[in-house]
Amino acid sequence: MVRAFEDAFAAYVGRDHAVAVSSGTMSTLLMLKGYGIGEGDEVLCSPFGWHQVQHAVALSGATPVLVDIDYWQHTINPEKAAALVTPKTRAILAANVNGHPAHWDELRALADAKNLILLEDSTEAIGSTYKGRMVGTFGDAAVFDFSEPGILLAGEGGMIVTDDRDLAHRLRYMRRRETEHRNTVVITRTLPWQAGM
Repeated sequence: MVRAFEDAFAAYVGRDHAVAVSSGTMSTLLMLKGYGIGEGDEVLCSPFGWHQVQHAVALSGATPVLVDIDYWQHTINPEKAAALVTPKTRAILAANVNGHPAHWDELRALADAKNLILLEDSTEAIGSTYKGRMVGTFGDAAVFDFSEPGILLAGEGGMIVTDDRDLAHRLRYMRRRETEHRNTVVITRTLPWQAGM
């Protein structure tokens, strides 16, 4: 059932891979860990919205750096984000707040110019679009949440979507050890978080 849900959700959003996990917080944490983000790193994120986003950054070992928001959309202000980039900055974690997509064109340009990972928090925006594209397709990876008070409810749970096959494989292993991982060297490098949906 979970694999069918992953496949259907990836197709709906328009991504190649979806990995279901136990919560939206865990999806953000595993997404960060999947990119190797941790101690000594900084992640630009918003002070506005669910506090679990900043918690996930802190749980990864990285430092959340809070970026001022756009007054009208309540999403990260790209100019303010650019001013906070340091040599320790590894990623921008921008949210589509209350269904309002972030400034994805400007954030992508900033991430590309500064060689940063662009991550998308779409926990509040399932079904929203930006310039004709579905949210969840703008970041290198994106997360969704299926708990109250969201639009698509499964009681609890989260989903990470990406087009990166290797990232999806790492995420599936970090989620929990499965039969497909018996013959992989990943098993010697990482312990699973036991965070299956």
